[in-house]
Amino acid sequence: MAAVEFTRWYLAGYFFAVAIFYSARVLGEKARIGRSPVFSGTIGTAHFAHHLAFRVFRAAILVACCIRLVWPAFDAYLVPIGVLWHPAVILTGDTLMLASVSAALYVHFYLGREWRSGTRLDDEPRLITSGPFARSRNPMMIFVMMGQVGLFLALPTVFTLVCLVVGVWAVTAQVKVEEQMLATRHGAAYEGYASQTPRWLMK
Repeated sequence: MAAVEFTRWYLAGYFFAVAIFYSARVLGEKARIGRSPVFSGTIGTAHFAHHLAFRVFRAAILVACCIRLVWPAFDAYLVPIGVLWHPAVILTGDTLMLASVSAALYVHFYLGREWRSGTRLDDEPRLITSGPFARSRNPMMIFVMMGQVGLFLALPTVFTLVCLVVGVWAVTAQVKVEEQMLATRHGAAYEGYASQTPRWLMK
């Protein structure tokens, strides 16, 4: 199936490129501000659990996509969901992933120097309420979950279904943690923003 073979290369390249971009972004910001812009929380906290789950599954996805590139039979170990193993579904997933990463990059660059992964109370980025943040308090997280859905469709297996479930849990749970910290840091300004702007897309 041509769609499967194309997507085999597409997914490996996609996740490798994302890993390179993210690493470069972190290193660049670390050099600029003097410490990593990534904060995974303190061990034992919900913040730490969410970040750990997301990192473990992100690494597992990259490894799986690279393995299946050189060993196509590895697909069987991911347990394909036969009813979805169709070119239209797979290519829809590819398209959704491309759209999601393009949108996420836009948000990354819109945030500029205010971009962080996780949040610390002793950090003081500005509260961004314009652009994509005028429509949703968490546009980046929306696009991350869109990409997770796209991955499941591009590679419809039990493995990617588990990744989707864990990923959505980690993202939605982390949003609640970060919003509590933003409310503590920005006080009335954040509460006013939250009262006018939906967490996702609709109140």
